[in-house]
Amino acid sequence: MTDSTLQQASSMLDARLDRLPVTRRHILWIAVLGLTFLVETFDNVMFASVAPAIRVEWDLTLGEIGLLASSVFIGMFIGAVVGGRLSDRIGRKPVLVAGCLIFGLSSLTSAFAPSPEWLLALRIVTGIGMQAAVGVLLVVVSEMFPSARRGRFFTMLTFIGFAAVPITSFTALAIVPTGPSAWRWVFAIGGAGIVIALLVLRFVPETVRWQVAHNRSKAATRTVELLETAAQKGGKLLSAPQQLPPVASQQRLRDLFRGTVLRRLVVMCSAFGIYLFCLVGFQAWIPTILTSRGMEQTAALQFASIVSLSTIFGPVIIYFIADRIERKVILFVSSVITATAMLTFAFSGDPVISIVASFVASMAATSMTVSFYAYIPEVFPTALRGVGVGAVNGAARVTGFLSGISVAAIYSAWGFQWLYTILAGLFLVAGTIILVFGVRTTNRSLELINEFDITQGNGSPPAAAMSPGGNAERIPGGDRHS
Repeated sequence: MTDSTLQQASSMLDARLDRLPVTRRHILWIAVLGLTFLVETFDNVMFASVAPAIRVEWDLTLGEIGLLASSVFIGMFIGAVVGGRLSDRIGRKPVLVAGCLIFGLSSLTSAFAPSPEWLLALRIVTGIGMQAAVGVLLVVVSEMFPSARRGRFFTMLTFIGFAAVPITSFTALAIVPTGPSAWRWVFAIGGAGIVIALLVLRFVPETVRWQVAHNRSKAATRTVELLETAAQKGGKLLSAPQQLPPVASQQRLRDLFRGTVLRRLVVMCSAFGIYLFCLVGFQAWIPTILTSRGMEQTAALQFASIVSLSTIFGPVIIYFIADRIERKVILFVSSVITATAMLTFAFSGDPVISIVASFVASMAATSMTVSFYAYIPEVFPTALRGVGVGAVNGAARVTGFLSGISVAAIYSAWGFQWLYTILAGLFLVAGTIILVFGVRTTNRSLELINEFDITQGNGSPPAAAMSPGGNAERIPGGDRHS
């Protein structure tokens, strides 16, 4: 076969994968990946619940607690960038397994931290493994599930994962008040990441799109044929695969900073970075701010536990609209709802209104998270998807780190209402950036969304997409902003 014939044959594997109906193997994969996300999310949100107890035991200042809370983001930055790049080079699965192992071991070790300095160091290592796993996790879902149902599978992933938020809150509520050092048991639970690594190793295959991009068509073909056989045994009809442009195998890092890819990188880093700054400022600090305002620790944890239930409603709502409404529109509308509810929470003195408003704000913010997780991997080409997602997540972790420090400073200087007014305004900025500059992705193949030549850094079709007569046949896609 010629190189051109091989490229076309490989692109057909992607097309065959995209047109598949949902099979039992898809459900198995999303269940394992969802459990992975659940364990990672548990640790990510856990610190907010145990922070008041840690502060009391070690007699820490609000600024020192902010530094501990933010330390995980240093590790997450490293894990996002390095893990994403490695996943492009050696595969999605090896990095996912390694990330889970690192996270599980370091989280378990954190339970035995003898001092704040040790806990800070271990939180950094935990962040490395956590974000390496989560970043690749998003890439795996975007590359392995049918394009017409990709949004719904992301809602399934996040529904399972975000169940960790109320689980964490109620676990902390049950454990932390039982003794001065009881918070250590909450960290120990994160050791489940070791078990998750074994589940991924056993049940989750390497992604077909990564294999196609690295000329491993035989392995990719086996996976696709396995899914096709499962669909046919289930009595489901297979539609004819759509002709897709071939996938470039170019992996030079500098291509991330050229032309169309660079424009998308800037948009995603800006919007997601601002969003995560706001999310950390709003959710992670609720128990600490409430206790600082005079509320008892148990009451603050109860308040946070009620609000945490909202995170399971966001994915449920998005499930019904994820593949019907354009993702960037969902992101903008969610940002408006979040900002409005947050301002209500900040300026209302009524306890019932405060709880309802914070519940709605958290639910809408979770809806943004679901949509961002689906959207970010979609806008990067396969050869740069891992490092692209890693770069966006890495940049966002920097803003997350700054949020942990900045929120303490803003709250100390200007108070609670000014803090949440600023955060509400920034939520709107993030949603507006996506609405104005984002690309359409809903119900579109990844190959069509990213049909441009990454080696040239422009939006023109690759050479392999030329018609026999030498004229470019533009397949609908490109970098449109409609």
